[in-house]
Amino acid sequence: MKKFLSLLAMLIIAIAVVGCTPRERRNEHEIEDLGSDYKTKISATVTFWHAMGQANQGVIAEIITEFNKEYPNITVVQQSQGGYTDLRDKILTTLSSGNNPTIAQTYPDHVAAYLQGKAVRELDSYINHARYGMTQEEIEDFIPAYFEEGKIYDTKGTLYSLPFNKSTEVMFYNKTWFYNTKVDGVSLYEKYNLGTVEIVDGKPVFNDNPDAFLSWEDIIEICEVYINSEAYQALSNDDKLKHAGFAADSEANLFITLTQQFGGEYTSLEEPRFRFNNPQSKAAMQWFFDNKEAGLFGTSTKFGTDYSSDAFKAGQIKMTIGSSAGANYNYPGDPDSTFHVGILPYPQFEDVTQFGGIQPEKGQVIQQGTNVTLFKCTDPMEELAGWLFIRFLTGYKAAMIWATKTGYFPIRDSVRTSQEYEDFLSGKKLLLDANTGKWTTIYEPSFIAKTMKVGWEQRNIFYTSPAFPGSSDCRDVVEALVQAVLYGGVSIDQAYEDALDELE
Repeated sequence: MKKFLSLLAMLIIAIAVVGCTPRERRNEHEIEDLGSDYKTKISATVTFWHAMGQANQGVIAEIITEFNKEYPNITVVQQSQGGYTDLRDKILTTLSSGNNPTIAQTYPDHVAAYLQGKAVRELDSYINHARYGMTQEEIEDFIPAYFEEGKIYDTKGTLYSLPFNKSTEVMFYNKTWFYNTKVDGVSLYEKYNLGTVEIVDGKPVFNDNPDAFLSWEDIIEICEVYINSEAYQALSNDDKLKHAGFAADSEANLFITLTQQFGGEYTSLEEPRFRFNNPQSKAAMQWFFDNKEAGLFGTSTKFGTDYSSDAFKAGQIKMTIGSSAGANYNYPGDPDSTFHVGILPYPQFEDVTQFGGIQPEKGQVIQQGTNVTLFKCTDPMEELAGWLFIRFLTGYKAAMIWATKTGYFPIRDSVRTSQEYEDFLSGKKLLLDANTGKWTTIYEPSFIAKTMKVGWEQRNIFYTSPAFPGSSDCRDVVEALVQAVLYGGVSIDQAYEDALDELE
């Protein structure tokens, strides 16, 4: 009922903003040419709303500092609005008053909702502007799939956003536990060809196999080893409820990806738009439920944590799926006192026909992450300043800073193929020997760099879901569906029926 009332309130807001609002008065979009010295001439304050945490806010601050070297009279004020849902809901509530930000971090399904309120400025007139726009080379430098995502809102391919922070999901696993756990005298780390181990000064040194992969079938086997282990069996019955072999971080992503992997359909731009009530999706939900009941699987709800990474670091699970951008949240600290963490691609099925689904030709893993969107402004100078910051934020210099200081993928091909980015991925460093005065090159890739490399290698099997008004609500509803089935005692058929009723 709470989600239904929230959805109802959002629909009322959407209806209310169809009328004239302060930010709709400039529908005739004329961009004033301020001349060749516009960088110092333009003066305005840009408000940038996002959902970034404290660490990434620091990176944005660095980018703003670089921006102000070119645009000294533009003030950019960044404001975190909490999580992505909080950000979406706050923007929806401000559209009717015209108090929305100049620019915002956006998901495609959020933009679809904002477009209903006629609050979003198309970017074609800016990106193609003779003075303020981008060259064709700069436009073509965007990773194509990321750039095209900003044009999915109408049949004309109108550009409403540019790519900002992009990521996917990967699997993190406890390498120390895999190494210490043996089956028939062979460690799980070696049994599943995850790599080799050398003992140096009494400590294991892991040489990871770059082609390592665990299927869902492998994961079930490993989870069974865990729940049959002495350590697990020694837990109290209450503690066993807070432990499992594997967990997924995002329940919504889990639902959508498993539906895709089982050959089902989640949503569509064609009516009916909500299509997840199909045999393949239900088979996927039944499969996960059965493994959860067997004590093998879980989600963050099972462990009473905000994220499954919390349970992973606490040792309650041995494997977890999470965002590549949140890599450091899965890193427990000093591995000598805790455990080493490995990174693997998202699991796929060897065969799902046994569940009634159709095996897709390729695997399925989500392409996620946000874009940046410009809102209509009553002040044309503010709107132009907002575009100029978007142009800088998505340009080469800022994109390089963002890609090398966060867990997000490069949005530009020139960044991805640059020597600087390759050095970042490889962890290339120069050390000066104080005795000889000679420089030595070493390679120590960071945990974030390792995660980004694994995540990017999945790019050929990325999928995206269609964006339309209501598609963001669908994510909220299927997340509640997963929780109802796994932990609420609701039957799968009833949960699907309830979900569709709420959406309709």
